[in-house]
Amino acid sequence: MPTFPMEELLRCAPCGLFSYDGDGALVAVNDTLLDLLGYTRDELLGRPMTTLLTLAGRMFCETHVFPLLRMQGRADEIQLPLRSKGGESIPVLLNAVRKEHEDGVLHHCAFMSVRERGKYEGELLKSKRMAEEALRSNDALNQARQAVETHARDLDQKLSQLEQRNQDLTRVSTALAQDLRQPARQLAMFACLFTRDDRDGLSVTGQHSLERIKTVSVKMEQLVMGLHQFMALDVLDEPIEDVDLLEILGSARHRVLELGGLPTLSLRCDPLPVVQGRRRQLMLLFFHLLDNAAKFRKPRGESRLDIGCQLIEHNSFRSIKDRYHYTDFARITFSDNGIGFDPLYRSHVFEVLRKLNPDTPGIGVGLAICRKVVENHNGSISVESEPGRGTRFTILLPLKQQTSPQWE
Repeated sequence: MPTFPMEELLRCAPCGLFSYDGDGALVAVNDTLLDLLGYTRDELLGRPMTTLLTLAGRMFCETHVFPLLRMQGRADEIQLPLRSKGGESIPVLLNAVRKEHEDGVLHHCAFMSVRERGKYEGELLKSKRMAEEALRSNDALNQARQAVETHARDLDQKLSQLEQRNQDLTRVSTALAQDLRQPARQLAMFACLFTRDDRDGLSVTGQHSLERIKTVSVKMEQLVMGLHQFMALDVLDEPIEDVDLLEILGSARHRVLELGGLPTLSLRCDPLPVVQGRRRQLMLLFFHLLDNAAKFRKPRGESRLDIGCQLIEHNSFRSIKDRYHYTDFARITFSDNGIGFDPLYRSHVFEVLRKLNPDTPGIGVGLAICRKVVENHNGSISVESEPGRGTRFTILLPLKQQTSPQWE
């Protein structure tokens, strides 16, 4: 294995080396220093060592480095700016020791250029800031996740409570409907038991009261059944399936005909699509819209009902502003030429038990049921009308029902 003299090693060392005596004169410099600062050896030997320093470096040495060497005999990791022959400032990291000799004092110094250190430190600081930011983001993400989990638990509890209350309300509604229908049926039945001779034995007032009892008992039973239907719509236990709306329309029309509501109504209908929904509820929707057209037709002239349908793209967000998700909807219109009503009251017609005219037929529940059915299918219903010119209902129903994500 070859060996190298120490002098050769020091001359070519990967760091700058120089020595100066007690008077501050340079007595030795290695080739690395000369290459870095651009001097020749003859230009430096015998010159003050402060020749190697910038003005700021000289001041720092006078106030820090030289006192340290005198008191402690060494100075470690001193960052100084050296000055090249061309005037360039070169940052270095310097170590120095003071040695006593018979001929006097010598100071031996070694330094390394740290011009790239600033860039590396900047990258380290940048990486540190990025790591801290990522940590903060991760902390924020964890906090958000914890908040979402807490919210999900609270929501689950509230949904469970709401479901329990809906079940209780349904049971109460069913019990009330049965309990209230029974007296109404009995009143109607007892009134019907009167024979013609029994009626003849009554005064005119008595006969009128008997007829009134029959009418009110029938209306009371209808009201109880209507309210029961309305309350039952809050329980969404009916499965969602593909429903042919044209088939639903036919069934609803047949039911209205059985009640004697559509014999003189001319009906025209566009082709209707198949949608995802609850069959029984959609049947109620079409039944009450047909029944409404039959009840409020004009007493004279031809009564018409036009059912139109278009497939459109519509925003599925109904309540949240500035949010958009367009899906396929069916826009179905029911347009009649009936008696109509003042458009000032169009915001009230879908309210339960809200009748614009107490003398008109119906109990004020049908259109409220329509509104709830449409909302249960994530759709909407609106109305336009003018007195004497008919009424137009517009229904928007999504073709497919969006399933809500489940919390894990």
